Amino acid sequence: MKKDLSIKFTRIATRAAIVLSAVSLFVMPWAAKFYAWNVSIYGDDDIYVPLLITFYICAAAGFCILFILDRLVGNISKGEVFTDENVKSLRRLSYLCLFIALVALIFSYFRFLSLIITFSALFFALLLRVIKNCFEEAVRLKEENDYTI
Repeated sequence: MKKDLSIKFTRIATRAAIVLSAVSLFVMPWAAKFYAWNVSIYGDDDIYVPLLITFYICAAAGFCILFILDRLVGNISKGEVFTDENVKSLRRLSYLCLFIALVALIFSYFRFLSLIITFSALFFALLLRVIKNCFEEAVRLKEENDYTI
């Protein structure tokens, strides 16, 4: 019962994140302009275009992450946990986090504090790689166990 409730909550939260991310696509130009206006008070350079480019590149990766997570939760809700497909999904998630880290690292040329995003994305990539390796080993053990009589 608790497991089903947790999976349903995770599914709802993932889909809500997809909707909120879609809304952010339309709000971001205004938010970036507001941010650029605020930093221009302090004599900073124009950050509007680099911020938008960085955001939309990361948003594309973010949508991929959310859709992969939704599929992963769907597989788990069907009882398909330790499968090759889930291992591939975890691998893709880690690569997408690495991609976001790279984009944030490039943006750190304009804003040094974006290194926080870089290190956070690298941390998540590392965490996902560890989980992926655990799942991969579990799949191997499951297959070995399935062939044992």
